[in-house]
Amino acid sequence: MIMKTKIYALMALPLFLLVSCFSDDSNYDYAEPLDIQVEGIQDQYTVSPGDVIQLRPTVTPANRDYEYFWTITPASAQTLAAIDTVSTEQSWDYTVDRSIGAYKLRFCAKDKQTGIFAYKEYNLNVSTDMATGWWVLKGDAEGTDIDFFSDSKVKRNLVSSVNGRKMQGDPLNLHFTLEYWVFNESTLRDVQTTTVFAASSGDIVALDYFTGKIVAGYDDLFVDLPAHRNVQAMFAGPSDVHVCVDNTVYTMFNSRYNIYKQFIIKTLGDYRLSPYRHCSHATLPLLFDEKTSSFCSVSRNSPNLDFFADGTPSPKNLDMDMIYMGGKSTTATSQGDVALAVMKKKKADDYQLFTLNGYASSVSRNPVQEVTALNSNLQMLKADYRALNQNNNIIYFFKGNQLWACNLDNQSESEENIVLPAGEEVTYMEFLKYSPYGLNDSWFDYLAIATVKDGNYKLYLHPVSAARVLPAEKTFEGKGRVKRACFMEQSSRGTYTTTLF
Repeated sequence: MIMKTKIYALMALPLFLLVSCFSDDSNYDYAEPLDIQVEGIQDQYTVSPGDVIQLRPTVTPANRDYEYFWTITPASAQTLAAIDTVSTEQSWDYTVDRSIGAYKLRFCAKDKQTGIFAYKEYNLNVSTDMATGWWVLKGDAEGTDIDFFSDSKVKRNLVSSVNGRKMQGDPLNLHFTLEYWVFNESTLRDVQTTTVFAASSGDIVALDYFTGKIVAGYDDLFVDLPAHRNVQAMFAGPSDVHVCVDNTVYTMFNSRYNIYKQFIIKTLGDYRLSPYRHCSHATLPLLFDEKTSSFCSVSRNSPNLDFFADGTPSPKNLDMDMIYMGGKSTTATSQGDVALAVMKKKKADDYQLFTLNGYASSVSRNPVQEVTALNSNLQMLKADYRALNQNNNIIYFFKGNQLWACNLDNQSESEENIVLPAGEEVTYMEFLKYSPYGLNDSWFDYLAIATVKDGNYKLYLHPVSAARVLPAEKTFEGKGRVKRACFMEQSSRGTYTTTLF
């Protein structure tokens, strides 16, 4: 499509009106109106974040003194407030710093003497081969890394291939946010950046979602750097990301309106959090303090570990250990609104199932809704890896290389028709529910099972239908041991992720 140059004679028009007020029969030679032309730029660019576009427009007449500026605005923007001036140079190399989407790139040349200017508009489409896919967090003796899988692309060892190093220690977790702020060297401003936080036992990094580049490393992420680099957990809260380092929780607020780049809140107190927790992203995380044997939470609004109000059944001083916690979703749009915790008496072979409100909005209300005794002979209680079906009260687990299902409603256990190949050891299990609003054709319920054999992993994605686990629909392979797998998508339809619990 050929673009038309728009010319605005800002000073020539008043001069013309003034001259036309006089009647004069004399003949005069008038100079032609200044006709500014811009050439040399493509009408459309399709790029990925991080790509460099060399912009070299030519402006004629060439013997004039011009001012230049470039702007970018979302293609759907209707107001001047959306315009972002990104350069005042005629020719420049633009490192694409936009999230995926459609934009209008505009170039303006203004003649300093007359004020006449011209601008041209170009289509800028930002896309990436990492917009949609699976992030597989894994580790080996050399550290932690990520493999990325999409329908058309496999990027192995994303962290080290892009940044030249792996993360230190064993893998822990992933967290996704649209609202992390990164300083842009070109515009000298902080900009919201779609980011994936990755945590290992000795490291925390913030990765650019579209490139895998580390935009903030461990030492950059803390106002008060922990004395020991001993990372134990990373989990989400409402607009927050929390990390537990050396038995202390640190909180970072992710806000689209306020610039926060570091873990600025330190949760005080003498506590030791269980490795099992429930985080729906919408409300307070459900945590368990092993020292007091009590359910608790953290938030950016409190400097202390917060314990839930007492009630019946009690969430406090339970004299129990938590051996598993998982989340359920009563509807497609309320993922994680129920949590189930499997508890064991400290000095007895006595097990109980706690049903809790997964959408705890305040510690002033007791989240425990029901407590049920569990048969101590259930094999699920002794399993190393478990996964709760988000749609019903079924916990999947392995006995040897055979998958089993424990129905919590009637406390019965049965074999599923899934048997692992000989020699494969399970390293990870999770029920992954993906149900973005209005996009039913892309929904899935997967039981994700990762195994390792001879230093190589397989990640099996088993569809689950009516509580039955079907043969794997997809299998990803790579080197190392898998700790977590998350499906993430950012497109013109919106942003969705399975990084729920």
